Amino acid sequence: MTMTQRSQAQKIGSQGHKWAISQIENHPDWLARDLGNEDFGIDAEAELSVDAMKGEILKLQFKTSEEVSRKDGLVRIEIERKYVGYAESCRYPVILVRIDLSAKQAWYLWLQKWILEERAKGSKLPSDQQSFTTWIDETQTLAAGLDGELKAIARWEGETQLALSLRDATRAAAATYNPKLVARIVDLLAEAAPIMAGVQFDAVLREAVLIGEKLRGTLEGNAIADQLFALVRKLGTQMTVETVDIMVRREDAYSRTGISGLGILYDEYFAHASSLGLTKHFLENGLSDVAYYCALREAYPDKQTYDFLSGQFEFVFAGLKCVPDDRFSDKFANRGPSAILDHLTPADSV
Repeated sequence: MTMTQRSQAQKIGSQGHKWAISQIENHPDWLARDLGNEDFGIDAEAELSVDAMKGEILKLQFKTSEEVSRKDGLVRIEIERKYVGYAESCRYPVILVRIDLSAKQAWYLWLQKWILEERAKGSKLPSDQQSFTTWIDETQTLAAGLDGELKAIARWEGETQLALSLRDATRAAAATYNPKLVARIVDLLAEAAPIMAGVQFDAVLREAVLIGEKLRGTLEGNAIADQLFALVRKLGTQMTVETVDIMVRREDAYSRTGISGLGILYDEYFAHASSLGLTKHFLENGLSDVAYYCALREAYPDKQTYDFLSGQFEFVFAGLKCVPDDRFSDKFANRGPSAILDHLTPADSV
């Protein structure tokens, strides 16, 4: 029985595969290239052939069912974990094509764009989750895409492609351990930010923050990290709660570098930082020491990071109070504002 069911599923997949290839091949502006990997990997490539072949390629993964779930003008799309991983590492656009065999209809989802949008919403797309579900507008058909948006995607037009390109440039520049080159990339990111939507900018800024954290510990790495965090200084008003969380949180603990970045955000963009609801966010997510720091900064809007160098401030929040020792100022000078978090103690024990 199992063998029969599997064979039927394979038959449906093969029929959908051939049908989708024919739809692309019959379009006057596209060339279809069947890769023959119907069970694993990328099934096909679609290359834009307007005027001439220019290497404007889409990687396609087909998913066929006898019938696809639809409701309220939306189409259900299931995304397997392996395709998320592939899309994150692939430099070509990866398009998931959802095929309804009985209706002879198909819809498409640009996976890299979907990943950016999910990250911006705070989704970590956990590695132990085998599949994800999303719903797309039923007007987002393969036929409409071949006539319109898929052409723009293949040509690398638009904000999402710009964000992906700048993200890759950030990674590549950091990998050279060349602070001057990274500084130029940071300037380019700052220049490009106004023409990128929030989701796209957030993706690039997250990359800069994470790279900066990874490179701590060497002279070259420190210099590069400083340049990458300069992006936060220049464009702090575009940081979101999710971006700050990425900068600060390390699983159930915090990053000293991230706390320093948080201090910079409060120093230079106090109104924006205060509007994000960071105190509540970190308190609800089990980082009461970080929540204390956010509440402290917001309680003293006229103070800058180093105004807290002495540790002599009477402030209690979430049952915590900073109790400095004799070497607090030296520790603060070396560690930055995370020294405050190191000296938190239950207020009722003081």
